[in-house]
Amino acid sequence: MHKQKKEVVAGVSGIREVFNYIRRYRQKTFVLKIEDSLLDSTLFPLLMKDIIQLHDVGINIVIVPGIRHTIEQKLDQAGIRTRFVDGVRITPVSALPLVKLAAMEVAETIISQLGAGGANGIMGTWIRARSLGVSQGIDFEFTGRIEKIRSDIVVKLMEENFIPVLYNVGFNSTGKSYNVNSNEITCCLCRDLDVIKLFFIGQDEGIRVENLTFPGEIVPNANGIFSNLDLSQVDYILEHNTDQLTYHYREYLENALEVTRPQNGVNRVHIISGTREGSLLTEVFSSTGLGTMVYRNDYAYIRMATPEDVPEILLLMEDYVKQGNLVLRSESEINDRINDYYIYEVDRAIYGCGALYPQDNNQGEIGAIAVNPSYKCKGVGKKIMRYLIGLGQKRGMNRLFLLTTQTSDWFYGFGFYPGTPSSLPLGRKVRYNNERNSRVLLLDLVSRSQDTTPG
Repeated sequence: MHKQKKEVVAGVSGIREVFNYIRRYRQKTFVLKIEDSLLDSTLFPLLMKDIIQLHDVGINIVIVPGIRHTIEQKLDQAGIRTRFVDGVRITPVSALPLVKLAAMEVAETIISQLGAGGANGIMGTWIRARSLGVSQGIDFEFTGRIEKIRSDIVVKLMEENFIPVLYNVGFNSTGKSYNVNSNEITCCLCRDLDVIKLFFIGQDEGIRVENLTFPGEIVPNANGIFSNLDLSQVDYILEHNTDQLTYHYREYLENALEVTRPQNGVNRVHIISGTREGSLLTEVFSSTGLGTMVYRNDYAYIRMATPEDVPEILLLMEDYVKQGNLVLRSESEINDRINDYYIYEVDRAIYGCGALYPQDNNQGEIGAIAVNPSYKCKGVGKKIMRYLIGLGQKRGMNRLFLLTTQTSDWFYGFGFYPGTPSSLPLGRKVRYNNERNSRVLLLDLVSRSQDTTPG
């Protein structure tokens, strides 16, 4: 019965989460870069149906197809070989008609799928381009660089309920055409439009951690993928994995930095697989997602709690109390000290909490650490702990302590060491529960660096 109740509660919570996201994203703009290698997948029609569903709930959609796979097929059939320099294809005049044919075919396939689901897709010549010319002695021939995208037309089409599809052919002022990079189109759109999410949808499920060097605070998911990365973590991975990163991984991460780093840039970039059913909807309407998300600020998710958060805090702590990890707290007890509580929030949903209670002798007590079960593998508890430790440092506390019955080993990882009840400040010592017999752990802050101070 208890298990059934938990499943019902989880289901209701999931429904609420979806409604929250719909309200949040209605009339907002998503840009979707879709690799053409997905067109032959049996799941591609389902992916397109999911895109239509996003459009139907009021989200503005712009699609940019990648067409490298289709171009290669056309060139192979014609017996034409091209070469790449730093990931950029040199496009000879003999290849240009096939590039344009591939671009049209891919765009038409996408528009056909949109039409089958009742949505109106539209493509057009909205990209002004110029030749890349000669660089370091290499003539890129008919490969171009974007000068301008008619974003005003794109916006107007979205207002008229169309889904614009921008394929990778641009034209100069005299009508000469060029092969332009679809990732460049994607990033240019993100600069021109008020985009809140960019999706790279391809074969990769996200950025895999295998053979990569990454910061110790990152906790990969069960499939060995980075679930989320802030900009400093992306910088670290790019800097420390020059030879280990594949070209595609590096391109994903560099593009993510380009569109999120500006002050008015994209809020989040998602790297997901189009070969996994429901990956797009899961990424949009769930706080856990299936791929890799790049976003701006790790600590933006942690804030001081308010009285309105108390029911969610109690729900988070419920299982911990039943397991004996936390002491039962009443709603009024939490309310009375609400300014000592902090929550980990994702898209207005609460997935973790913790508290830092000021104590005598310039000390602080950490308590009430609880994380939603679906977020335990994402390092949320560690982020809350580091935040609270940094907060203690920022407030000039000289020591932190905590009481625990079953999780002392986890806390040792943050530098805590064993103490005794006599180590506690007087005001807390008199309230120590001898029957519960909790272990006392201590952390001296005076000699610690300021690396964990919240920014």
